[in-house]
Amino acid sequence: MTRRELREQLFVLLFQKEFYGEEMFGEQRDIHFQTHTMEEKEQTYLIEKLGNIGKRQEELDAMISEHSKGWKIDRIGKEELAILRLGVYEAVFDEDIPVGVAINEAVELSKKYGAEGGAAFVNGILGEIVNE
Repeated sequence: MTRRELREQLFVLLFQKEFYGEEMFGEQRDIHFQTHTMEEKEQTYLIEKLGNIGKRQEELDAMISEHSKGWKIDRIGKEELAILRLGVYEAVFDEDIPVGVAINEAVELSKKYGAEGGAAFVNGILGEIVNE
């Protein structure tokens, strides 16, 4: 899988976690891995990144809340929220991914999966966070 494909799979898993909740996510994650062909190293990579994002979720949400003026976390669409968590994590905490790439990839995911206007929303928030 390419990095872009891995990132998209990671987004899907983050979305499922938000959609189904913690209690059901383990089962959904297992189903996801059973229904998507990937190498063991790719699955390990995704599990590691999920764990890293999960450990920082409170911090990520605080950063998103601070910069999403007028939008509380629970009002942000689940797709955009998953993309923002992933984008903020990659831009701020993942040293292997250049900031510009993290933002661009988040915007592209928003265009594909988000609501109308979601890409501009995601781009604006990520831009403010990285330019602090």
